[in-house]
Amino acid sequence: MKSLAQRIREEFLPKVDRPGQYIGLEINARHAGDVDAFAAAKADGVAVALAFPDTYAIGISHLGSQILYTMLNDTPGCVCDRAYCPTPDAETILRQANLPLFGWESRASLREFDLLGFSLAYELCVTNVLTMLDLAGIPLHAADRGEGDPIVIAGDALADTPEPMADFIDLFLVGDGELPLAALAKLVADMKRSHATRDEILLQAARAIPGIYAPQFYSPRYNADGTLAALTPTHSGLPTRILRSHIASMDQTPPMTAPLVPLAEAVHDRVAVEIMRGCPNGCRFCQAGHARLPVRCRRIDDIVATAQAAIDATGHHEVSLLSLSTSDYPNLSELIDRMTAQFTPQHVSISLPSLRVDSQLRELPRLTSGVRKGGLTIAAEAGSERLRRAIGKDITEDNMLAGVQAAYRAGWRSVKVYFMAGLPGETDADIDEIFDLCQRLSFARKPVDNQRGSISASVSWAVPKPHTPMQWCAMRDATYFWAVRSRLREYAQRTPVSFKFHWIERSLLEAVLCRGDRRVGAAIEAVWRAGARMDSWDEHFNYARWQTAFAETGLDMAFYAHRELPLEELTPWDHIAPHRGREFLLKEYQRMRDVIAEL
Repeated sequence: MKSLAQRIREEFLPKVDRPGQYIGLEINARHAGDVDAFAAAKADGVAVALAFPDTYAIGISHLGSQILYTMLNDTPGCVCDRAYCPTPDAETILRQANLPLFGWESRASLREFDLLGFSLAYELCVTNVLTMLDLAGIPLHAADRGEGDPIVIAGDALADTPEPMADFIDLFLVGDGELPLAALAKLVADMKRSHATRDEILLQAARAIPGIYAPQFYSPRYNADGTLAALTPTHSGLPTRILRSHIASMDQTPPMTAPLVPLAEAVHDRVAVEIMRGCPNGCRFCQAGHARLPVRCRRIDDIVATAQAAIDATGHHEVSLLSLSTSDYPNLSELIDRMTAQFTPQHVSISLPSLRVDSQLRELPRLTSGVRKGGLTIAAEAGSERLRRAIGKDITEDNMLAGVQAAYRAGWRSVKVYFMAGLPGETDADIDEIFDLCQRLSFARKPVDNQRGSISASVSWAVPKPHTPMQWCAMRDATYFWAVRSRLREYAQRTPVSFKFHWIERSLLEAVLCRGDRRVGAAIEAVWRAGARMDSWDEHFNYARWQTAFAETGLDMAFYAHRELPLEELTPWDHIAPHRGREFLLKEYQRMRDVIAEL
């Protein structure tokens, strides 16, 4: 009988588009082709598969997954493999050949692992989770899994709003994944040796490990109007509120000195070094900024050493310094000097993907030698000063204009500006200010070389995210967003300003999926069964299919997206404790409303 590895080689790889993304022999892979390592860990320790619910190109570039992959493979008695969501053509081939979804390195079926962990970074990847479970032969519903099935876990951003995926996930890891995942791997290994049942392991993990939420042990109850009345533990010893896990310092996360090098096209083909976790700004719309506190910084010596080791281990020629707000790293000037001195002689460039011009005026001119200059990016978020103050975006127009002019003098020729439309209290005048600000940013180049700068403005649609002061707000409807889109496009004709817009329907769906309760899982399953795949990709997204799925399951999308929440209402995410507490969010919400009222 042929092994699964042989069948993959003969029946799958020759038929699939771009087979390089399925080979699993990347430079720095830990167990490439090592079936024995998997078998040994399965027998004596714990075998973990990290599953990224999007294509290889996205997943191989995801720094969080690489961090956990490194950490687990450095843990004695643990082996970690990985898998990515097959593209639709590959899914068809797997189903036709009756091949299960497999670990990229071990070539073992995902169903054979002890733990199967999904990184839920984006709402529109939820149907891909069901695709991967089904291809692996794992029951979609947690309630239907038995002793032969892996424990399905999930973390990242959607673990902060877990209820829509609660039916499909055994355990959510809320917050930083390093500590709860390490503790869970040890617990599983220990309890396997004592022949504990699957349910015993799940219950003990939910009771004993901070940051773990087991939704099957919590029962929701709803009011007559459809709002959530209660979410109650069904077993003793379970927490009523889940505290987010966080590492105390960056020393508790492994330095990425030997990251995986993609074999096929990837969205980021470079060394990425996480220099800081958390963001000090507290913008009132940003879920990550509120959820990932406190701020923790990596030491400069460690950053430089990690970057050098990673360059040596990969052959890349670019280092990206990553965080939610790189410009807020407390010793950025010294870091830039050290990185420039270290890597310019090696012809390795440095990229700072999240410069904020208000704090970087003094830095821009001297970044020309060591830092790659593409387009300068500004996250203005709103066109008017009033709305920026309302949402807590501490950046003034004077700072933006001065910063952009400094960038023009330093050699930049184009500027990208991020905006949101649909913010609370927004008026037509605020929309007009988006274009007017772009015009002024373009004219800021005139004193430099008598030319106008090229301005590319990206407009997204404001989603009132949970765990932020905006969580009680209603999202504007599609009609409003279409009007904004038409208005800005008309303004930009025959000017150096160009606008790009996020998909309106996709943003509406993001709101439903992040603000939804457990009942939304039925719609997710229905739309998946109707063929939804890769919804984050333009060529696959079908909003009508989602609308049909919600209608068939008796759910109203507007109930979740377009309804202002009373402050006393129990939300589907209230059992996930925010870092600063609900009272803090309420005070910030009122401050936002006070600024809006200044009209």
